[in-house]
Amino acid sequence: MGSDEAKVVAAVDFGTHGTGFAWTVRTPLNDDPRTRRVQFFTRFPGRQLERPKNLTAILVTDGGDTVAWGHEARARWAEALAKGESEGLGYAYAFKAALKSGGSMADLPVTGGFVDRADRGLIRRLVTAYLKEIRDLATAEIKRMTYTEREVRWCITVPAIWDDEDKAVLRRLAVDAGFPADPERLLLAIEPEAAALYCHLRMPDAASGPLERARLPLHLDGFRSVVVDCGGGTVDITAYESHGDAGPSIALREIGLATGGWLGSEYVNRAFLDKTLADRFGPGVLKRIARDHPAELLKLSGQWEQAKATVELDRDADSVTHVLDPVRIEVPDSLWDLLDEPVRARLTRDASLPRQIVLSPDEVKGLFDERVDGILDKVAEQLATIGRTCGTDADPETLVLVGGFARSPWLRERMRARFGERHRILAPPDPALAVLEGAVHFAYRPDVFVSRQAKYTYGYETAKPFEEGVDSTMRMYRDDEGDLLCVGRFGVAVRRMDSVRVNDAHPFRIVPVREDQDELDVRLYRSAKADPRYVDEDGCEEIGRLTVDLSGTVGRPLRERPIMLLFYFGAAELRVEVFDPATEETSRVSVDFDRV
Repeated sequence: MGSDEAKVVAAVDFGTHGTGFAWTVRTPLNDDPRTRRVQFFTRFPGRQLERPKNLTAILVTDGGDTVAWGHEARARWAEALAKGESEGLGYAYAFKAALKSGGSMADLPVTGGFVDRADRGLIRRLVTAYLKEIRDLATAEIKRMTYTEREVRWCITVPAIWDDEDKAVLRRLAVDAGFPADPERLLLAIEPEAAALYCHLRMPDAASGPLERARLPLHLDGFRSVVVDCGGGTVDITAYESHGDAGPSIALREIGLATGGWLGSEYVNRAFLDKTLADRFGPGVLKRIARDHPAELLKLSGQWEQAKATVELDRDADSVTHVLDPVRIEVPDSLWDLLDEPVRARLTRDASLPRQIVLSPDEVKGLFDERVDGILDKVAEQLATIGRTCGTDADPETLVLVGGFARSPWLRERMRARFGERHRILAPPDPALAVLEGAVHFAYRPDVFVSRQAKYTYGYETAKPFEEGVDSTMRMYRDDEGDLLCVGRFGVAVRRMDSVRVNDAHPFRIVPVREDQDELDVRLYRSAKADPRYVDEDGCEEIGRLTVDLSGTVGRPLRERPIMLLFYFGAAELRVEVFDPATEETSRVSVDFDRV
């Protein structure tokens, strides 16, 4: 089934903190995105309140069976610890953070039992198990509408800071979880792009003033926006300019350079545990509570989670904003009894009440700013990049806050204080749903994005004519026709910061070096340099390999055996095709990222 024959499009927003799915039916009534009806699933197991996101957590046995997932997994793990029945069980939360190649996970993911977060093979199996659970749930819901699995086009969200190998790993794990292997039936959506699409289509619905004042005008040629996607683990920042040749539809061109980091709200939560509670209880007592009373510790974390999302602010005469009131956290009786008498006396004195922890406004501010300062610096970095690459003649960029952390009043106020004088700052009514619903709209019409910006200089290892006095004789090689070549050269396919259109192929001619060669192993590289000469010089990194079948032209002279590599760098994922002039056939080849 071709992707255009899909009758249902479904998106899975696989997040560090929470994961959800939504879908819509492809009908003439839904072809207009402004009136398209998107359905969200809200009845997750183990959750009393109906919400469109489940916790990204899983509980498994050492035999690989899933015991529970989502909020139910966290509750059952806490229960197993409390009863001393955790033997043979493994728990993981926020384990998506471990998929990013070469990145620091800081305090994420949270694991327990036999799960070691450094065991990448185990983490990948947990991702597969979790994706299988949410896929099975989504499939059951869609089948209730009498549609079959073959009639569904799926989409899974990925952070903008993920590299090609990270996306390839997630795609393979998703296929292992039961999602279709056909790349036309399983799309990957870059999270800030999906959020930008959502804001364009949905923000007018809940505007407090005239609709056009709140709308993100992606339909206007040259309009620039910076999407700040503040999730649980990562914050992704990507910039776009509306493209004018899309006719009545919208189309976006990526500008700037996708950036971000481990700056999400979960790190604010970890700071509450590791700093506030450790300071109040003492590190040793906190460890004992985490081991013997995990359910009570979750209650403390839940109180902080609610408090940090509703903290009240006040602006003084100098327009400086402050946290207005202290935050009070109730300590369960069972935990209060564990504390030494001097500790209880100190807490009672500080709070003026027993069984409470009080956080001063400055302490609350400090817990936030450890991450918020980094977010603001990244936004400033993105704006500076846009200014260097695109100029400053256009109107100031509109900043769009999305993701669960975007609910934070303190984050919004800090954004206003730093950027509000020059830039318009918008946030949708429910920023946590922006990526999920936007991914559904993307899956409905993937051609909404026209081009993207190359994050690196991409290329492949090749041989080029040897240059005396430039190339080392150690790189010299003579082919079967007597030509002197330099091996290990970097064949540039696209340069860093180039704007690459989604559907444009970047063709490059390569030739085998022997007449009897029946396959060609092509190594792909990237570099932060604009024009690297050799693949092994500083800053160059091998990212994957692909194998091209040459058996159909074995024995012919080398001049009759060239092939064309067609690179597509503008899509959400790197795509490579091979055109063989001898057979006039074009075939898609997969890039193996795990071999490097």
